[in-house]
Amino acid sequence: MRKWLKRWKNMRLVNRLILMNTVLISIPLIISSWISSIGYSNSIQANVGRYQADVVREFTANTDAFMNELVLLSVTPYQSPELLNYLEQSGTNHLNGDIYDQRLLLESFVRRILVNGRVDVAGVSLLSAHARSYVELPDSPGRFAEAADQERVVPVGAEVTGKGYFAAPHSLLSDNGSTYEVFSIIRQIRSLENGRPLGTLVIDVPREALIQRIRNLESSQTSAFAMVDQQGHSIYRSDSFALTNQVLTSYRGEGTLTLDNNGQPVLLTYQTSPVTGWTVLQAVPLSVLLQDASRINQQMIWLGGLCLILSVLLSVIHSMRITRPLSRLRDSMKLVERGQFDIELPAKNMDEIGHLSRAFNMMVSRLGQLTYRLYETEIREKNAQIASLQSQINPHFLYNTLGSISMYAELEDNREIVQMTGHLSALLRYSIGGEHTDVTIEQELDHVQGYLAIQQIRYGERLSYEVHAPEEWLNCPIIRLTLQPVVENAIVHGLERGRGDVHMVITVRRETDTMQIIVQDNGPGMEEQELAEQYDKMNKGVLPEGPGGHGLVNVHRRIVLRYGQAYGLRLDNLEQGGLQVVIRIPNSA
Repeated sequence: MRKWLKRWKNMRLVNRLILMNTVLISIPLIISSWISSIGYSNSIQANVGRYQADVVREFTANTDAFMNELVLLSVTPYQSPELLNYLEQSGTNHLNGDIYDQRLLLESFVRRILVNGRVDVAGVSLLSAHARSYVELPDSPGRFAEAADQERVVPVGAEVTGKGYFAAPHSLLSDNGSTYEVFSIIRQIRSLENGRPLGTLVIDVPREALIQRIRNLESSQTSAFAMVDQQGHSIYRSDSFALTNQVLTSYRGEGTLTLDNNGQPVLLTYQTSPVTGWTVLQAVPLSVLLQDASRINQQMIWLGGLCLILSVLLSVIHSMRITRPLSRLRDSMKLVERGQFDIELPAKNMDEIGHLSRAFNMMVSRLGQLTYRLYETEIREKNAQIASLQSQINPHFLYNTLGSISMYAELEDNREIVQMTGHLSALLRYSIGGEHTDVTIEQELDHVQGYLAIQQIRYGERLSYEVHAPEEWLNCPIIRLTLQPVVENAIVHGLERGRGDVHMVITVRRETDTMQIIVQDNGPGMEEQELAEQYDKMNKGVLPEGPGGHGLVNVHRRIVLRYGQAYGLRLDNLEQGGLQVVIRIPNSA
């Protein structure tokens, strides 16, 4: 495994891209083709299932439309006040009433149902426990009911309720001795005043009327219909419907599922009628539904193979287009390693390769700039080292000499000379005796205050200063000898080249992630042209000719080279007169 992994890592990029693209294209293509084949078969099955559900729903709706006509006929007694009044009367007086009038009323009611004009009714029976009952069986004249007629006209297991109950097709023995196959709607007649049961209405319809309607609704020779009643008894069954009655009784409500019928899968759809409570079922063999799937799958395999060949070919071309610019980039990087920074790659496109080429060109350009800045930094450091070496020639001799002067001044009781030599000794030790380039703001302020103390001895009351530095910011690091050249510049321009007194304010403050040291004086300031020239010198790092003028340039360039272009010196003339110098360094406290 490691051997193959190592071989893969050492393979050429173009070969890896071609091999990887081939694998990444072929595997998903094969998997997608397999999934598509299964999905296509499932889609056909689902679509046919939805279509079959619509057919069964329409089949049930058409059957229910026929049954609703019977429901309307079963509520006919409530449209006859005379009949309701007849059924509500009870007792022997009613049984002994005028038989002729009663028969005429009942015959008129039955005749009204028989000749309704919408449904072919075979027989009507009106049964009552309190009044004379009346029956008119198929192909038989109407008559008053007898005691045995109750069991004859009401099927076994029928539910007699006020909502109406549809009894599945059953055999009915008529008065003429013939047996008729009918289905019935049975409704209990109740009083409109108190809901008391008054009787039972049974309307018989020939079974053939229902069967013929079902056959008319069958539209496909490949599908088979069946219908069962509330108890699961078969009402109708197509000749090709192969499922057993035990299976049919298991489904109520609405749904679609796949069943195994003796090794042959069958798509079964069923729906229970809300009117009759009967369930309509339709079964279609899956072999019929999926007979075209194999042919389409073969076409998809051929199409997938063609797409795979084209994809591999395009992958090879695309891999070559990717690796060719990378090869040019590799050759250019070798030239940069040799110190050649005037290279520029063509970057016309806006893709990743184009962005990479532009980034490479920008990198080479910045490398050239950084090389120049590094060269400048090295030159300045060498100059500083040379100056430091020159200033360190026998420093102990200077310290001993200053100590001797301080001792003689002490003997002569000259305190000003003692203070001046003490401050001067501290300045020399701070300037040439440090091994580190970074100090704290507190150390830098102590050094500047010693320098100002010497200048105050020299200029007397003409020079005054203030220092405002919060204690929590005194430990922030700063480059050594950053503040003293700025203070010296203010004294030179304010006292030596100006007139009057100079008051100087040194303030330390923090803004977000930047530490600022502000030096303000009330001297003559700088002209706008002079200020612009000074900015140009600081930005370019050009030292002025002759002595003087080096302080601000050196301080600014040292800060920029250390921390970047966002930091350094900023010079501004104050409105009330004087110059303000802001030293900006990172806040690293």
